[in-house]
Amino acid sequence: NPSSEVICNICTQEIMRGNFKEFKPKSIINEYPDEFIRKMRITGLFSLRGAGRFLDINHNEEKKAQYILQHYASYQHYTDEKAYFDYMAQVDAHLFAVETRPITLHQSEKLLCNWGETYSWEIIQKELSNLQKRKTSKDDVLKFLAEPVRLEFLTALSIKSKLPQVRVIPNYTCDDTGLPTSTAGGNRGDIECIENTHGILVEVTMAEGRTQTMMEVWPIERHLNEFIEREQCSAQAIFIAPAIFKDSIRQIQFVKADAGRTIRPYPIDKFIDFLNQSVALYTENE
Repeated sequence: NPSSEVICNICTQEIMRGNFKEFKPKSIINEYPDEFIRKMRITGLFSLRGAGRFLDINHNEEKKAQYILQHYASYQHYTDEKAYFDYMAQVDAHLFAVETRPITLHQSEKLLCNWGETYSWEIIQKELSNLQKRKTSKDDVLKFLAEPVRLEFLTALSIKSKLPQVRVIPNYTCDDTGLPTSTAGGNRGDIECIENTHGILVEVTMAEGRTQTMMEVWPIERHLNEFIEREQCSAQAIFIAPAIFKDSIRQIQFVKADAGRTIRPYPIDKFIDFLNQSVALYTENE
């Protein structure tokens, strides 16, 4: 591998040709590449390979990638600011019309199992704990996932790791490796689990305090009702967050009293404890 000095010299002298402000080596070697990778993954067009060491085209988006290369590979340089913004304001309807290759439920479950072979239960626990404590991840792959996305991914992994008999179906958008590119959409629960004849809807959030109370509990009840109607089974919900706000607890109690729906709230550490002690995800005594 080249030294830090060689990398900095290539960036400042060969690529930027001396037209640069003063950079710290850490910025060139770590921070800027990480930021570039994050932005590329936000597009959904790129996947990480080789344990986070390589950036590659997401094969589910190959048609979009080919379209972009055909129509935007040659970049026009603008000297007029208004002309540039006029160009940026254009919407390419054809690009948005290019279809993404869908991932089936079976493929989604299989890809999740593959990641379960990469991350041990010990690592999953540590990374979940980092999220609860608002610590950064040092993992070469997980560090590129925004915290809400990472929580959904690690929660799905944790359930599958400790309770392999449970069908775990995450609803987040993922690339061709199964790594999520965004959180689950607002029209369904985050993670749907099937255990024997029971259903468990798992909802996660990094929100705390009043924001958690206002944004989370009522959608969980709605998603749970829709889940029960769709699956035609006895079901309950699990709600996971770094901390459960007291007003959220009151809302959950109201949902139970008013609609008879069970929502089991867990701070992240308590959910880890539950998985370490339990042999089933669904509980009868709630």
